Amino acid sequence: MSAYSERFQRKELKMMQTAIVSPVNREDSSAPPHSSGAEGLGYALWRFDGVQWQLKKNCALDGAAVGPPPTVPGKFAGQLRATACVAG
Repeated sequence: MSAYSERFQRKELKMMQTAIVSPVNREDSSAPPHSSGAEGLGYALWRFDGVQWQLKKNCALDGAAVGPPPTVPGKFAGQLRATACVAG
């Protein structure tokens, strides 16, 4: 095998290794709930208006209700957060 071929294979392997990304579970993340809540009841999308959280979209499934707004303070107007819906 040529030196070029070996370098190419090492570089390709390094690129594949660095492409692996582990999910981060942070309480302050604005990502939608992983499974729409433990019961799979849907989610609600909230928008921070600069003062408080306002419900932007209700994606609750049948028999579910929108839960409380996010408990973390908003950082800027227009920020979006998703919360899991609860049994209705």
